Amino acid sequence: MSPVSRRFVLTGAALTTASLLVPVTVRAGRAAESYEITDWIVITPSGEVTLALSQPEVGQGSYTALPQILADELDADWERVKIRFVTGKAAYKIAFRQEPPAQKEGASMSTTVLYARLRTAGAAAREVLTRAAAQTWTIDAAQCRTENGFVINARGERLSYGQLAAAAAKLPLSAAPPLKQRSQFHLIGKPVARLDTPGKCNGSAVFGIDVVVPGMLNAAIKSARAFSGQLTDINNEADILKMPGVRAVVKLAALAIANEDAGSQHPRLPPLARHNAVCVVADQFWQAKRALDALDVVFDGGAAGDLSTAKIDAMLDAGLNAEHGVTALIRGQPREILERRASEVIERRFVLPHIAHAPLEPVNATASYKDGAVEVWGPIQSVTACQEAVAHAAGCSPDDVKVNVTFLGGSFGRKIVPDYVLQAVQASKAVGRPCKLIRSREEDMQHDVYRPNAGGRFRAVLDDRGYPLAVHARVAGQSLFGAVRKSWLDQTPEGAWDESMVDGIYNQSYRLPHFLVETVDTPLPIPVYFMRSVGSTAAVFFWESFISDLAQRANVDQYAYRRNLLADDPLALRVLDAAAQASGWAAPTPANTFRGMAYNCYIGRGGRFKTYVAEVVELARVGGRLAIKRVFCAVDPGLVVNPNTLHAQIEGGIGFALTNTLKSRITFSNGGAEQSNFFDYPLLRIGEMPEIVPIVLASERPPQGFGEVVLAPVAPALAQALFSATGRRLDVMPFPDEAFRANA
Repeated sequence: MSPVSRRFVLTGAALTTASLLVPVTVRAGRAAESYEITDWIVITPSGEVTLALSQPEVGQGSYTALPQILADELDADWERVKIRFVTGKAAYKIAFRQEPPAQKEGASMSTTVLYARLRTAGAAAREVLTRAAAQTWTIDAAQCRTENGFVINARGERLSYGQLAAAAAKLPLSAAPPLKQRSQFHLIGKPVARLDTPGKCNGSAVFGIDVVVPGMLNAAIKSARAFSGQLTDINNEADILKMPGVRAVVKLAALAIANEDAGSQHPRLPPLARHNAVCVVADQFWQAKRALDALDVVFDGGAAGDLSTAKIDAMLDAGLNAEHGVTALIRGQPREILERRASEVIERRFVLPHIAHAPLEPVNATASYKDGAVEVWGPIQSVTACQEAVAHAAGCSPDDVKVNVTFLGGSFGRKIVPDYVLQAVQASKAVGRPCKLIRSREEDMQHDVYRPNAGGRFRAVLDDRGYPLAVHARVAGQSLFGAVRKSWLDQTPEGAWDESMVDGIYNQSYRLPHFLVETVDTPLPIPVYFMRSVGSTAAVFFWESFISDLAQRANVDQYAYRRNLLADDPLALRVLDAAAQASGWAAPTPANTFRGMAYNCYIGRGGRFKTYVAEVVELARVGGRLAIKRVFCAVDPGLVVNPNTLHAQIEGGIGFALTNTLKSRITFSNGGAEQSNFFDYPLLRIGEMPEIVPIVLASERPPQGFGEVVLAPVAPALAQALFSATGRRLDVMPFPDEAFRANA
């Protein structure tokens, strides 16, 4: 293998684990200050190790778990490790289904895809450091070992990685270095404390909303209520420009949040031939906000200005009742059996609304446009998407767009779409200075890219033992892929179908001899995008609720019913059995206690991973109400890199799912969203959070995706527990408050 030039200098102030994450700058010269050993590892002569982080930290723990993998194979001293966000190299990109490789956080794939890559990078660095030490001692590398940032020979002599970095950086890297056995791990699999926690507790962590750059102005934005709306007039612009600190009133072009071009990583968000928003730019944000509030601006509703929830619900109902859908899966003869035994058919219907991502940090970005090049700062979940979109909008090359990623104050998929970044670029270009644009909570809520609505119609005939003989599952609603990823649609002679609409239904492993799965797209002008757990939060609620219904009608225990249907899937049975055992399912239920169960295997995009999860929700009667007491969550996630971050994902995922199940609903009128803030779009409160009991099963499989997997079973398990308590079947989310009124 020929040597690869990997030497560069890190410039600027020392980076702490809580500071602003900025790209590693690749330069020649001053090589004595620090040395790049691989694309991921930089070592200074003093022995300080900087590990590269390619995945934005959105709260999921990548800032700790991914460097753990590198540091373990490197045998680095964890106390001397620093983390730095990096961009610009192919090594930092991962492939998402049919897309070209991209640098972004999403689809629960970071650890799954990067695990082997990071181990190889760490091991390769360890090997060249060992060879450098062996050359210094003029001995064979096999006589050396590494430990905690040192290479040690058989005589006990030690050389630090810092002492070896200059020589190691000149040596060629092995493409297939020896990797550790699991028994040799000292960081992987250990509950290492999160590196970003101190900064997030003491306020030193920098989020997008905290960014300040020299010469920066601030912008506040107001958008047309209707998604198809446009700006028609500003009546008092001259008066607004006289207000303190105000520098400009900028009309913002509407952006087409729609399908990507062929071969593109992400929608290019081209500006449309209309303006649908306006921002006021001022010295300080609150000057801009006060001026914006005083701005007399007129918007027209446009072609979809009469959009309403009533119209959306009517379209959904028509889709469920349509004579034909697009077949996603057919096995056996379900149509014939259901028609022949029509009098025995069991049918259930379900409905879910659009919901908002609602991250606690509203979308915001800082942009500086100068001489045809752009630099942006902010809570950005996809570097590649942002570079492509900004370059297209600014008329420059992606290489002329520098992206600085901060910590993200929540995202759940929202901050992959860079519409807010493009608006900041428009503002900066208009005023000729760096500009930070912040959407208010109301703007963020009413101009989200929402999770699509969905409805389900499920019909079944049972066999002589009460198990499904023939099932027809239909899901209708606004197609996510149809709106933003047409290249991901599966094409059939009947038309295209969107797998996200039936994720957890068409690809589940229950034993069903005759099975038909259909989708019906009801296109809408509402901007939508991926949200944590994507379509499974709807589809698994429908499916598992229907399975619970069939079990109840067959007078078979919920656990036993599922166990029978999953008899051919041993990994599924492991989590199902673990959840049942942990919750004491086989024991008599205590007085005033009610339980429900649900299962799902979350399959990553393109089959990249399979994570198994089973949950039991336990209710308790407290006075005249039912309270969610405990949620038992059994998972098989493959190898767990960091138990701390995995447990946090379980707890946070269940809390997120409970918010969706109990509270989240966006309704529409006059072309736009009605909810605007947490008073009418509430989140789960701390006092409402139940005890979470994680059951993490040991596994020989490599790490599987995890960030989204625990959400989907929550709603159907809770619905079954409520049915056990009240006899009421719940088929519409969010569940109404009166469903928790306890029967005497």
